[in-house]
Amino acid sequence: MANLLVIHHSASGGTRALVAAFVEGAHSAESTRVLTRSADVATATDLLSADGVVFASPENFGYMAGSLKAFVDRSFYQCMADTTSHGGGTHSKLAGRPYSVLICAGNDGTGAMYSIDRIVTGWRLRKVHPGLIARRVGGEAGSSRGTVSETDLQAARELGQLFAEGLAIGVL
Repeated sequence: MANLLVIHHSASGGTRALVAAFVEGAHSAESTRVLTRSADVATATDLLSADGVVFASPENFGYMAGSLKAFVDRSFYQCMADTTSHGGGTHSKLAGRPYSVLICAGNDGTGAMYSIDRIVTGWRLRKVHPGLIARRVGGEAGSSRGTVSETDLQAARELGQLFAEGLAIGVL
């Protein structure tokens, strides 16, 4: 059975709605186990035991949520292997594992997406889907007000289903 991990942060509920829709879609793949963890409590062990990972974050001042960055800070080196005795330095224990990103944005979300993509390059994860940026509707630009559209929630469900099925059949 494949293990899919969703690491997330949500203060106002938009990202939580995206994660719920993603998980709903992922549950359609019976041979994939889905585990969700708040970035505040997620551990390197959670990440190391995952066959694939999705990072979900609100856009905070054009960046990922601080708790997601703190997760990376506290777990980064635990996910690296020391190979200096073999003359190789360090390498990622996560290299090649598939990942994608869900962003709930008040603006355009591209800064938050880029910040996650950039920071996980050290782990050598492989992005298998461009990710989803859901822009809130009905609120002021740049705010956490408004709702996530049903179109974006459906896109998150579809991404969950595709990601989980891809893991289950071994194409990711």
